[in-house]
Amino acid sequence: MVLHINLKSMPTSQTWSYTITHIGILSHDISSITIHYNSIS
Repeated sequence: MVLHINLKSMPTSQTWSYTITHIGILSHDISSITIHYNSIS
């Protein structure tokens, strides 16, 4: 919710760049957690 509000106040190009970067980081984190969890199990 906060992220969505922050994005609205940014210029469009920055918003896209920020969003893509954020999604990339989230995806990387999820992948790392999944791999880590699988290696423990």
